[in-house]
Amino acid sequence: MKKSKRKHVLAIIGIALLLVTAVLTMTAGIVNAKSTTATRTLPAEPISADESFLVEIEVSDYGNNGKVLETLPKGFCYLKSTLDTESVNVNESTNTLRFTLAVETSFTYTVRAHDEAGTYTLSGELIDEDGKYYDIDGDTEIKVEEAEVEMEPTATRTLPKELVSEGEVFTIELETSHYGYFGKVVETFPDGFVYEDSTLKPESVEVEGDTLEFELWGEPSFTYTVTAPDDEDTYTFEGILIDEEKNEYDVRGDTEIVVGEEGDEVTLPTNITAWKPVDAVVNNTKSESRTFNASINQPADISWQINGTEVQTNESVTDATYTNTSFVIGTWNVSAIATNATTGLSDMHTWIWCVTATPTANMTSTPTPTSAVATAPSPLVTPTPKSKHSPIPTSIATPTPAKSAKPAIPGFTPVFALAAIFAVAYIRLFRKKGDEGR
Repeated sequence: MKKSKRKHVLAIIGIALLLVTAVLTMTAGIVNAKSTTATRTLPAEPISADESFLVEIEVSDYGNNGKVLETLPKGFCYLKSTLDTESVNVNESTNTLRFTLAVETSFTYTVRAHDEAGTYTLSGELIDEDGKYYDIDGDTEIKVEEAEVEMEPTATRTLPKELVSEGEVFTIELETSHYGYFGKVVETFPDGFVYEDSTLKPESVEVEGDTLEFELWGEPSFTYTVTAPDDEDTYTFEGILIDEEKNEYDVRGDTEIVVGEEGDEVTLPTNITAWKPVDAVVNNTKSESRTFNASINQPADISWQINGTEVQTNESVTDATYTNTSFVIGTWNVSAIATNATTGLSDMHTWIWCVTATPTANMTSTPTPTSAVATAPSPLVTPTPKSKHSPIPTSIATPTPAKSAKPAIPGFTPVFALAAIFAVAYIRLFRKKGDEGR
């Protein structure tokens, strides 16, 4: 009898050990299971037709190497990526992108949207080091809206507002817009300044003497650093923006910087850094509202003049607006003159305002604040603005992505099946021993 009980105890211990081993094996499988993921983030707000935007991809646990395959909608065009050029392959016939990864956990790429409004879908897959495919989660749709008006390409420079010491390294910021698929900023800096670095990739920057050429592929802004000369003085920067049609536009914003020793009194020039409308020639019909705006880099008095006759003043402001709702038919010279009351330094911006009896082809309307009326002398000759046209990217067929094979995760079914087998075996053994004891 004792021998029988001992056998029963040993049998129970054996089954328990087998179950513990099975559970530990299952747990190790779950712990070691890969959590391979890829997530796409698109702009939350709608974008304008034919404009560029950023796509962000976050990845994890793909092994020592992996690939991200992205399929762009028809009419969209890849521009650039934060990955090295050799890590990106573009198949123009299928409009698919292949990004090769090594240690990256995230990257971004820039795309130019379709020139027609609509809602478009992006699709993609992550391939891990074992060749398994995983769908990219996150955002898949982006909304493209019609552009309100064709905007003039602009580039605005921002220089340090404070004194720059001799030999000091400082940063210059440039904001750009509406230059199309591809553009360039060409900066000419004064003698004695030395270019150091840029937030753009090195291959996008060409340095020749005192001229810097920055290639743009959808960037809305960038910065570059230079070293100031050893001589105290006030220096002037110049530059142009070249759009995809090779039209040239002056870089506006800050142009002068003071280099000197600490403690020196600094007198910065008065500059009108931004203005609206951005076009040099604006159009309205008779009795229609028109608003002009000017922003200045320091407090200044603004004199608004029409053909040399002052119609409004704003004292000690950094932003001023002039609105007129009742001007007569003709072509008028509208000027904003900003003057620093302390230093006497000034800057001026001028628009050509065409007022007609009937709407013109490129008429622009604005909100109606307060009005001001002025009598004006003889009309002026209207200059012809440059014409601009952005080419439409070649439409490319979008393939249907293949179904993704999902990796299997260890489950509980095999473990319980094994436990059931051992339980049945034990019951049969117990019954057999019971029969023997009768």
